[in-house]
Amino acid sequence: MMRRKPWVFLLVILLSQLALSVLLGATVTYGAGYSKAPEGLIVWEKDLSGMTKEEAYEVLMGVIPKAVGYNQEVYPLELEQTYQDLKDYLAGQYIISTGNIMTDAFEYLRRMSITLPSPERLNQEEIFAQLRNIALDIDQPGKPASVYYENGKVVLEEGSLGVRLNIDKSWEQLKQSNGTEAVLLITEVIEVHPTTAELEKIKDPLGDYTTYFDSFFYERVTNVRLAAKAINGLILPPGGEFSFNDVVGKREPERGYLPALIYMGNKVVTDDGGGICQDSTTLYQAIKQAKLEVVERHSHSMPVSYVPLGQDATVAYGVLDFRFRNTTQGYLLINAVTGGNWIRVRIFGMADSEHPVLNEPDGYPVKPGEWLNDK
Repeated sequence: MMRRKPWVFLLVILLSQLALSVLLGATVTYGAGYSKAPEGLIVWEKDLSGMTKEEAYEVLMGVIPKAVGYNQEVYPLELEQTYQDLKDYLAGQYIISTGNIMTDAFEYLRRMSITLPSPERLNQEEIFAQLRNIALDIDQPGKPASVYYENGKVVLEEGSLGVRLNIDKSWEQLKQSNGTEAVLLITEVIEVHPTTAELEKIKDPLGDYTTYFDSFFYERVTNVRLAAKAINGLILPPGGEFSFNDVVGKREPERGYLPALIYMGNKVVTDDGGGICQDSTTLYQAIKQAKLEVVERHSHSMPVSYVPLGQDATVAYGVLDFRFRNTTQGYLLINAVTGGNWIRVRIFGMADSEHPVLNEPDGYPVKPGEWLNDK
């Protein structure tokens, strides 16, 4: 039989004594401090070493922001879930006695080697819900500027900037803030187009054309005036494309359009909206004066009386359109008005070398008895 060496027994005895000493030391430490935070416990840059759970909770409560603010308005935050998350975290840092000193001592040793990562300062779901609700009070859509022609001059109505709460950036701001002072929310400015600066450049007359009609034909005159109202005041951005059919829409009785004579091939028939080709044609002439790019134009199948031969622009909803593009460097304003027997279309914008100021308006008078109704 092989005999064990004496030093082996000695080593076993020493290790047993060491283990017993550690366990006894842990037992004593547990008995003295099981209800206090372990040494080196730092949360949110606050050293909680040796504090009771209640003391640590009070310290960390002071770090959590309690309100947000915007433009002199303070919005208190509801933090029920945030506080509960903090309590749950602290519960994981403190030893809960089992009633058995040896078991508690071993648990103390185990927890000394484990430190849970610091919790989020605020519960994101809880805060985001409140920020979205606060945004309803803060967000403003802004107002685009507008412009119109009245009493011989272009009149500008100034717009306003919008504002929107940036929830993500406000959340980051909250996470980095300490104390009970209201944390300023982060907003962003919304620029609404057209802006006042963009529309104040609309000063120059670029096109101005008038055509005439026979005021005796009530239905046709009604249609011409309805279409003119639809066009009047339209603002077109640089590079924007105008579609007569899109702007005027369907020529339906429900919208006030009446049956009047139109060209259909080589025949003259009656259809709703008859006569509004005089609007599109007058607009076309003004567009030519302004030297804008014509994208789509069609001539009637037979001559019309209100412009020279071949200078018309017929339209038929869903079939034929009149379209042009704003090739200037600024916004355009279309002014379309009617009188007793005439329709006048003006184009205002920002003149340049390719789109010079129009010095004299133009037009084409109808000679008595030479009118033809069209669509």
